[in-house]
Formats: sequence, C-alpha cells, structure tokens
Amino acid sequence: MTRSRIAALGLIAALAVAGCGKSPEDKARDNGKAVGKAVRELHDAGSVDQARAAVKDLRTAAADIGDDARAAVKDQVDTQKATLSAAASSLTSADSAGLKNSIQDVRAQADAFRHSDDSVANEFWRGFEEGYDG
Repeated sequence: MTRSRIAALGLIAALAVAGCGKSPEDKARDNGKAVGKAVRELHDAGSVDQARAAVKDLRTAAADIGDDARAAVKDQVDTQKATLSAAASSLTSADSAGLKNSIQDVRAQADAFRHSDDSVANEFWRGFEEGYDG
C-alpha cells in the first residue's frame, strides 16, 4: 500500500470518528445528570436563597433536555408532578423537612423509572441518579 493511500485511509477514519456525535442515550444521560445534580442542590439547600438558586439551576437543566430525552421521559415526569408540587409547597412555606422528603421521593421514583423498555429513558434516569448521588 502506498503512503498516499495509507494517508487517505487515515484521513477517512479520522473524519468518520469526528463525524460521530453522541448517541441519543448519551445525550439523555448527560441531561439526566444535570437535572439530578440540580435536584440534589435543592435537597441540600440550607437557606431559601440557596433553594431558589437550585430551582433556577433545575429550570435551566430541564430547559436543556434534548428532544429525544424529553419525549422518552415525558410521562414519567408527569407522574412526578405531584411530588414536585409538594416540594415547591414546602419551599414556599420554609418546611425544609417536607422539601427533603419530597426530593427523596423524586429520587426513589427515578430509580423505579430506570427499568423500562426505552433505552433513552433508562439512560436519562441513570444520569439523574449519577447527578443526584454524585
């Protein structure tokens, strides 16, 4: 094989690798990790100001969820709305114990959601757990 042919094959291989983006599962896991981290910050908030900052981070992380992950976890997130509403009520009433309990319920639900037939949803919730537990 000539040097130019080897160089051409090397260039093609490099372009093929560079062209490979993250899979929907990888993106979902990254999204889940960001959401989980923000939920953990909310759980660990020691003041109303820290809780408000965590809620802002959570909203940002939720807004950044990609279309594939958003579609895969929509029904599961809808299931958690009551738990998240309870957390919000606890936050506004300065009930830190209630807030922590609600957030722990969200974490437990995430574990249950991680075992579905949808690989994108599974990776989102896996990432959530990693972000929350990390």
